[in-house]
Amino acid sequence: MDELEFRRTLYADPNCTDDVVLAAIADDPKKQAFYKELKQLDKKMQHASQVKVPDDLVHKLIMRQTMQSHKTNKARHRIQLAMAASVAFVVGVSFTMWQQNNLLDLSKQAIAHVHYEGAYALDAQENISLQQVNAKLAQFGGEFSADIGRVYYANFCDFENVRSLHMVLEGENGKVSVFVVPHDDSYLAEGSSRDTRYISQAIDLKRASIIVVGEEGANITKMKQQLNQNIRFSA
Repeated sequence: MDELEFRRTLYADPNCTDDVVLAAIADDPKKQAFYKELKQLDKKMQHASQVKVPDDLVHKLIMRQTMQSHKTNKARHRIQLAMAASVAFVVGVSFTMWQQNNLLDLSKQAIAHVHYEGAYALDAQENISLQQVNAKLAQFGGEFSADIGRVYYANFCDFENVRSLHMVLEGENGKVSVFVVPHDDSYLAEGSSRDTRYISQAIDLKRASIIVVGEEGANITKMKQQLNQNIRFSA
């Protein structure tokens, strides 16, 4: 019998009377010492387990179990409340994300609108005055209070079934398309987009949104800031 098997056998049963085990103990002083030590430990454990049970132990255990059950129920209730709050939070966030994902992104729609119109508006060479622009913008309750530069084109358009103002202005390095779209709760009214040719930026002015679209490399940020500073809406 090897050492490992010998120890496993005695750990399992310190009082083992197997002839092979007893022979191994008789032939090896180290095994005798281990066997004696294990027997003493077993006696101590038996002695420790022979504790007199108090007469009122049953009542104390029942009371303790009742109190523990109460604490457990309270803890479970708190966990359930926390889980319910977490679920409500996740549902709220998910609904918000779903709602945002289903809003019409004005910055993307403006790029699509420019592609759809092709060169019709961008090729226009009209010289439209600020007064003419404001006459159209007045239908949305707005006006430009200062010059916005050369205006090649200004006309109403159908922006996803919403009557909007479409302009083409002179930018720093080429023509820039500008849309003024009345406010709608179903719009993602602020943001930026790009495709392989155009970039766009939308700004929400509460009463309406301004979307600026230019070719890649155009400084549309400066144009957006200029328009934002100069446009006014009536109360």
